[in-house]
Formats: sequence, structure tokens, C-alpha cells
Amino acid sequence: MRRRLLIIVFALVAGLILALSVPLVRATAEHTVQTSFIGRVQDGAWFADMAATALESGRTDRLEAAADRYAALYDSQVAVVDADGETVVAPRPLDLEEPKVRTALLRALADRPARQPGLMWPWEDRPFVLAEPVKRDGRVLGAVLIVSPTDRARSEVSDHLTLVALGSLAALATVVIAVATPMVRWVLRPVHELDRATHEVALGRLKTKVSERTGAPELRRLANSFNAMADSMYASQEQQRAFVAQASHQLRNPLTALRLRVENLEDYVNDPRGLHELHVAAEEADRFGEILDGLLQMARAEASEAERTRVDVTAVVTHRVDAWRTAYEAEGVPLTTRIPDGVSALSLPDSLDHALDTLLDNALKFGDGTPVSVSVTRSPGGDPPDGSGGEGARGGRGDGVVEVTVCDGGAGLTAEELAQAGGRFWRSPRHQNVRGTGLGLALTRIVVEAGGGELRLAEARPHGLAATVRLPAAPATPDTAS
Repeated sequence: MRRRLLIIVFALVAGLILALSVPLVRATAEHTVQTSFIGRVQDGAWFADMAATALESGRTDRLEAAADRYAALYDSQVAVVDADGETVVAPRPLDLEEPKVRTALLRALADRPARQPGLMWPWEDRPFVLAEPVKRDGRVLGAVLIVSPTDRARSEVSDHLTLVALGSLAALATVVIAVATPMVRWVLRPVHELDRATHEVALGRLKTKVSERTGAPELRRLANSFNAMADSMYASQEQQRAFVAQASHQLRNPLTALRLRVENLEDYVNDPRGLHELHVAAEEADRFGEILDGLLQMARAEASEAERTRVDVTAVVTHRVDAWRTAYEAEGVPLTTRIPDGVSALSLPDSLDHALDTLLDNALKFGDGTPVSVSVTRSPGGDPPDGSGGEGARGGRGDGVVEVTVCDGGAGLTAEELAQAGGRFWRSPRHQNVRGTGLGLALTRIVVEAGGGELRLAEARPHGLAATVRLPAAPATPDTAS
């Protein structure tokens, strides 16, 4: 936006300077031409007075000498013709039939005043043509014709044009650099701050505030409204989180008591069907407890204000895979890894551990016993998942993206299911009989996104599900860079 505003200001200022410069240059050119024309008219009148005596007496020696000196001094062509248009004096050859010369000569013989020539620009190479009538007692005896170069006049116009152009460029540069740029920066500073704050709020950081003391009054009012909106959203979200956390906590004790009472009934139930229903009720109580635990964890994750730190992705992934290897071996599911050394990312503490536990658990439960692979890759350059440019980014470019992918070869999810996966309490209709609460992926997504990351679910090739955690890569340290 700054560039676009500067272009607009530049165009407006350039137009204003051009509107002022063009009349100035034109007026200067007209003045130069007029001064030269007056000088030629005076010369013509002097020659006409001398030519009147010469034409009446028939003695042209003095007139020829004067014309010769004038032509040599001013590099001009001078000619004197009689009333019939016949040449009387012409020190240098002159084509009287040339259109401009012929027109000026006929006007003079008709006793009409000479016309002032039009504007003379530096790139035009045309001479001054002046014809002055030679009269005596109101009778036209002939005409004096002067054809002179315009180099001097065009040089003066060129010099003035150059000065005006340089002055205009200097004025334009001064206005843009000294006035327009600071003004645009002053106007856009609150806009950039609002843009940054809006991005932060979109990422869930509702405590973000903007200054209400800079910029135009309209922008200060907008900043005030934005802060009020952010406060209202934060208060509403905190109330929701507090309700979920308190409800989950308060229901935990009654649920535990209910679970104990159900277990205590087992000694008093002798009917096999009744015992079965009792065990089912206990299992439902356990499932209810898992849901409450998931809700409580989700409320705590959403309310977390921890700062993201540097995480050794290689170490975390290796540790979590080793922790799950025993469970995979017990189920007979192959677990392979591709984990390069020295990969680090920016994330909340323990968020990657939690995400891997959820993804490895889901792959074991829903992967239909197919091999599961865990891979870690880093893409250099580019923008991080949160679009913020990453810590240490320069010019809007981040330090890259780290991707941790858990891939199985099971039935996977349909395109419609992929669009819904990760929502709270969502489970595929094909997995309703598998133990779970439907909160695992939702909680994982919240934790990952809170640290500036992203959780992606996609179809694996040729079949299966690929779950990828994308995190901003940590900037290189002097040790790693060497």
C-alpha cells in the first residue's frame, strides 16, 4: 500500500509541477521570440530608411556595403527589392521563391506589417524571415528582406527549458522524499499495526492491542474500536473456556462416585444379563470420564499463554516413536522412520509430543494393521504455516517449514470425511465401534495451531491416511550454520 500511495502522490505532484512548468516555459519561449523579432524589426526599419534614399537616387553603393557588413556580422541574408519584386541589393544568394520568403515579401510590398513568428523550440531549425516595406511619402518603393538564423534564440529557450526541468525534478524529489514519504508513513503506520494485530487475533491471540495515540483521528477511533472488539472476544472466549473447564472438573467427582457405585453393585447382581449390562454401564462411565478429561485438556490448551520455543524435532520424534514401538510390536504392526539429524522447529513446549501420541495412536487403531511410517522433512525458505514470516525472518520470508508426517496404508478417509476430520467429537461412521472420544485430533489441532503450526490430513498413495504436522523451522544458530 505504501508503494501505491507514493505512486499516487508522485503522479499528483508531477502533474501539478508540469501544469506550472509548461506555461512558464511557453511564456519564456514567447518572450525570447518576441525580443528577437523586435530586434529584427528595428534592423529592417533601419535598412528600409536607407533603402528609400538609395532606390530614389539609384545610388546603392552605401546600401550594398551596409548589407554586406550586416550579413557578415549576423550570418544573415539581406536583400532589397524594388516595387516590382526585382532584386536591387543581395550580398548573398537568396531564393525569393521559397514559400515563406515569398509570403513575407508579398506582405511587405502590399504595405502590410510583418508577422511575429510562432514559438521557437530547441528542436526546430527554421530561420527568422522578416520583410519590411520601403516607403516614401506613403508610396511603397520596395521591400527589405532579412533571413537570419535562430540559433541564439533556440539556445536561450533550451537553457531555460533545462533549468525548468532540473528545478521541477528537484522540487518533485524534495516533495516526495521530504513531505510525501513521511506523510504516507505516518498515515500507514496505524494501518500496518492494525493489519498485524488482526493477523494475531486470527491466530487466536486475543490479547493483542494496537496503539490509540498515533495516526489520523479516524484511524485512532478505528484502533479504539478494534481494541474494544478484541477485549470483548477475549472475555467471551475466557468465559467459554472457564465454563468447559469448571463443568468438566465439577462432573469428574460425581462421575467417579457413580463409577464406584456401579462397581459395588456387581456383588448383588446374579443374573448374567444384568452383569453384562452392569459392565456396559461401567464402560460407559469410563468413556464419559475420558470425554471429560479431553474437554478439560482442551480448555487448558486453549487458555495456555505459553510462548513458543526452539524444539529439537529429531529428538522428540525419535523419543515418541521409541515409546510407541512396544505397542506396535504387540499388535504386529510394522513401524518405520525417516528422521534426519539436527532438525529444529518453533513450537509450544510438549505440543509436538502430544501431536505424535495422538497421530501414532490413531494410525495404530484405524490403520487396519498396515505398516505405519513416520518421516521428518524440512523445506528451506518459504513462509511458515502461520504466515507471520517466522522468527528471524527477513523481508517476509521465513526460515522454512518442518513437516512431521505419520502415514498408514489403511482405508483412510473420503474427501468429505477429510473436510470434517479434526472437528470436536467428530468420528467417521466406520469407526464408531472403536474406543475413543473424537477429541484427539481436535485437541491436537488446537495445540499445534497455538504454537504457530498447522495440522494437515490428506489421502496417502495408493491408499491410507497421511497426517502432517507443519511447524515453522527454527532459525539457524551460529553453531548449526557453521
